[in-house]
Amino acid sequence: MTISSVTFDPSPGPGTEVTFDEFHVYMGYCDNDELGANYDANYANGKYKVYERTSNVTFHASDPTIYFDTPFFYIPANGNLILDIAWPDGEDEFYTYSSGTGSLTCVYGDYNSPNGDQFMEISHMFINGDMALNQMTFAGIKASFR
Repeated sequence: MTISSVTFDPSPGPGTEVTFDEFHVYMGYCDNDELGANYDANYANGKYKVYERTSNVTFHASDPTIYFDTPFFYIPANGNLILDIAWPDGEDEFYTYSSGTGSLTCVYGDYNSPNGDQFMEISHMFINGDMALNQMTFAGIKASFR
């Protein structure tokens, strides 16, 4: 499937929108069913930049959708899907619902750190695109989406 955007299931939080100084999204494949603490070591064949903003970008709290600059063609036979989201200011965020997964499917921590903390949770999200997956998928999220 071709993934062209991701939409998070918003939960109540402060404000109606959030603006980030800078925002990046990467995707790739993982050979394992759980994520390790080192971000880059989770990628089987490198990570691909699908979205980048180097100046202010605003997301609306009622519909936090990230429309990719470059779609990602996902082939399940190549491994589990990793979604890596990063922003350097570390102050702003949008709020999403999440669920426990029973395995280490989430890693988040400080921007530009090689390692993060592992968690058994995942944000509720829709993976959008041709032949879209309407379910939660294995993902690594680099920063906290509470």
